[in-house]
Amino acid sequence: MGHMSNKIAFDEFEKAIKSFDLALQAPKTDLNRDATIQRFEFCVELSWKLSRKTLGLLSNAPKTIVRELAQEGMIDSAEKWIDYLDLRNLTSHTYKEELAELVYSKCRPFLDDVKKLYKNLRAY
Repeated sequence: MGHMSNKIAFDEFEKAIKSFDLALQAPKTDLNRDATIQRFEFCVELSWKLSRKTLGLLSNAPKTIVRELAQEGMIDSAEKWIDYLDLRNLTSHTYKEELAELVYSKCRPFLDDVKKLYKNLRAY
């Protein structure tokens, strides 16, 4: 049972990353920027939740989970991922133009990092 639900979680994570990637490939408009940010949020959430489940971590604190991921070598930089988590927490305020631009500017580097995490979690 656990194995099957983990497979579903990985499938959902993979779909979310592909959807995020597609949004980043589209020409930038206000509408597409907002869609990209929404997909960024979803990928950030799935990243730490699936990591917690896959590694069997007890913490519910995303930043603690990110530090564990760095210690396990699953991600390159806890600091970068903590920045992503902080940006994720600001996304409810993306009606502010400069904040939306800031979050959007971090989406491309996040795509590479989230793909690497996905690959590492699959291999775990």
